Amino acid sequence: MRIAVAGKGGAGKTTISGTLARVLAAEGRDVLALDADPNPNMALTLGVAVADYDGGEGLSHDVLEHREIDGKNVAVLAQPLDELLSEHAQDAPQGIRLLRLGRPRSAGGG
Repeated sequence: MRIAVAGKGGAGKTTISGTLARVLAAEGRDVLALDADPNPNMALTLGVAVADYDGGEGLSHDVLEHREIDGKNVAVLAQPLDELLSEHAQDAPQGIRLLRLGRPRSAGGG
């Protein structure tokens, strides 16, 4: 199952997403939470202590390769997902894995 949450700023996307991730994890599901917000707060919503949060820079574009598949230019992971997660994801409470995506380096740079 894949769930994406989108909307205008300040609508509660992170709160809803984090709560949903925790509920699904409590039901025994494997959960990978992706934080794609330039102001990343998913870790706090998932219960990661501030002292334990490894915010880093997030993923770079280097994790993707562009290929032509069936006549379409598509982006695919440059390495298996398990390897990517072991290198870049952070453990959160309830067995949730948190992966912070890249962020713009400056205004208008996204």
